[in-house]
Amino acid sequence: MSEKEPTQSTPDFRENLGKLLLDLAKLTFASLILGGILQGKLPQSVLLTAGGIAFVVFGAIGLMLTSRKKNRR
Repeated sequence: MSEKEPTQSTPDFRENLGKLLLDLAKLTFASLILGGILQGKLPQSVLLTAGGIAFVVFGAIGLMLTSRKKNRR
């Protein structure tokens, strides 16, 4: 009997873009929100609002792109 090895599908452009956007969401959260709170140079409300919006947008788009199901046969 011959055993077939499971084939790994190579990630496509959308999946890679989704991963990139998820990483950008993490970096945005760390730099704008956490860094802004610690340094305190800009008003916290502006940093929290901008960082929160960017985090949600990048995260949502990244999750949508990485969680799409591929047509598998």
